[in-house]
Amino acid sequence: MLVLRSTQLFARRVISLAGLLLISVLGIGCASSTQKAVPGLSVSSNSLNFQTVAVGQAVSKTFTISNSGTAPVQISAMSVSNKEFALTGPSLPRTILPANSVSYSLTFAPTTSGLASANVDVSTDSVANARLIALAGKGASAFANLAITPSSVSFGKLPLKSTTTQVVTLQNTGDSNLSLQGVTLSGTGFGYSDLSPGFALAPNQTITFKVWFAPKVAGPASATLTFLSSNLSSPETLSMSGDAISSSGPTSTPPSTGQHTVDLNWGASSSQVIGYRVYRSEISGGPYNPLNGTTINAMSYSDSSVAANTTYYYVVAAVNAAGTESSYSNQATAVVP
Repeated sequence: MLVLRSTQLFARRVISLAGLLLISVLGIGCASSTQKAVPGLSVSSNSLNFQTVAVGQAVSKTFTISNSGTAPVQISAMSVSNKEFALTGPSLPRTILPANSVSYSLTFAPTTSGLASANVDVSTDSVANARLIALAGKGASAFANLAITPSSVSFGKLPLKSTTTQVVTLQNTGDSNLSLQGVTLSGTGFGYSDLSPGFALAPNQTITFKVWFAPKVAGPASATLTFLSSNLSSPETLSMSGDAISSSGPTSTPPSTGQHTVDLNWGASSSQVIGYRVYRSEISGGPYNPLNGTTINAMSYSDSSVAANTTYYYVVAAVNAAGTESSYSNQATAVVP
């Protein structure tokens, strides 16, 4: 009997120890299950400044919303407190998973001059504090401005019956489109090419054209090229000057009209064109000077302003309705006896 009791007591101790071990293991499992995933919300910038924008124009900037937490976050709504700022991007509500982001665009399009400000309110379903993005900008009256480079052109001294050209650049330095309605020229012996009224220059856009001096009378000469536009408060002008000189000695006497004539002919352009311009040089390969200030509709031209004992080189360019010239044709050579 004593032996039997001892055996039963030992068995109960074993069971009791096993129960304690089981409780200990379960206790460790309960401690690890208390960690909880939480969402996080951040924006790429807390403020956006659009600087100065002309009335009628628009400038856009982008910002990003990111989930920096460990649980998904839902963007429930976004609002902008000033209608001069517009928000575009993915539809709402939208869920952002951890380590992911979504981008939106803000556009400032002022309707009046002056300072403008606003806030973007970003609301979520799981982040306690909403995010605010401060916006700022300034509306300014739109204007067009025509800058002419160079502001004046001097051709210097030039022999009679010769022609020289220079390149002029027009640029719209304003912030609205500029339409050129007309170009007028006052003064004799001067002209321009590669420029036709009726075109428009967008802000910062440029266009180049040529001005030329072909004196027929000896002495100083001047002219004014005027550019007319309804977008300008007053016309812009380009001053041109030159001095025509006649060489001394019998060899410098210009030949009489019809003494020598170079007849030129060329094939029609395959493009839609309104005419052609003829260029001449006394150096092979140019630079070439225009012989006709306006386009000619024919496919031939007679140059009677040539001098004896001189070699001339000619090229032709086609001109479309917009006033744009093609590249030069092949060069033709004429030797005047």
